[in-house]
Amino acid sequence: MNNIPKVSLEDSLYVLQLARETALAQNRQTQAKRMTPLVEEMRGLVANPPQTTTPPSTGVMGQSDFKTLLNISQEKVGQQNQSTDSITSVLERNRLIGAMSEANMSDVDIARQFSMSREEVQLVLSFQKNR
Repeated sequence: MNNIPKVSLEDSLYVLQLARETALAQNRQTQAKRMTPLVEEMRGLVANPPQTTTPPSTGVMGQSDFKTLLNISQEKVGQQNQSTDSITSVLERNRLIGAMSEANMSDVDIARQFSMSREEVQLVLSFQKNR
C-alpha cells in the first residue's frame, strides 16, 4: 500500500463519497451507513499518506564490522587538519573507495557514503585500475 500514488487515493475517496451520497439520495440508509467507516478511513489516508521507508542496506553495507570500520575512517578524516592535509584526505578517500569496491560494494552505495556522484566514484575506480 506504500506504493499507491496520492492521486489514486484521492480518486478512490471521491468515488466512495459519491457512492455514499448516492445511497443517501436514494434513501438507502443501511448501505450509506456501511460505507461511512470506509469513507472516513480513506479521508485519513488522503490527509496523511503512508510514509515510504528506505530498506536497510544489504550486503557489505549491512554488516556491523564494516560500519565500524567506516565510522573509524570517517572520524580520522574529520580530525585531519584541512589546510595541510587536504591532499592526504583526498588520497585516503580514494583509498577507501577502492577498498569498498574490492569488498563488492556497489558504486551507488559508495557514492552515497561519500556524498558524491556515481560518476566520480567510477572515475576514481578507473584511475586506480589503470595505475
